[in-house]
Amino acid sequence: MTVPRLLPWAIALLFAVIVGFGVAMSLGWFREPALARTDYIGTIDVTTDDARLYRTVPFEWRVTGAAGSFKGRDEAHVRVDASGERTVICGWLKIDKAGASMRASRWLSEARLRIGDLVVSAGFIAPVDTVPGNDLHAGCARLLDDARPADNAALELDGPPVHE
Repeated sequence: MTVPRLLPWAIALLFAVIVGFGVAMSLGWFREPALARTDYIGTIDVTTDDARLYRTVPFEWRVTGAAGSFKGRDEAHVRVDASGERTVICGWLKIDKAGASMRASRWLSEARLRIGDLVVSAGFIAPVDTVPGNDLHAGCARLLDDARPADNAALELDGPPVHE
């Protein structure tokens, strides 16, 4: 066979591979298997009374970039609500005036939240610059799997250093 006769077949094969890869991605075949599937559902207003239901989760973050490597400690506030049809997880991170929490927020975008034996992406945790009861909105995600972590399950944030 000559090149002109093979070219249409090669293009068709390449197109089929790209479409197949897209279908596999949409079905979640390439996701990290250890992570529980979640769906970001938006934000919720946190009143002063609601804030008592959130647990403080201290964590250490590490960010690298052209300006150097940075690390620090911060606290996220997380609530696990398994009372509904699906478990909902909400959280927020208070942004400080110095800007270090912006790096913590960047680290959280790729970190993992461990809820007992369950591991989810921590990308739902919303950075905020206000206090509960003063228009604070926590980011929320729901678990798509039928997992029901205990309300008092241990919470831990971990992850590798991320690039700024």
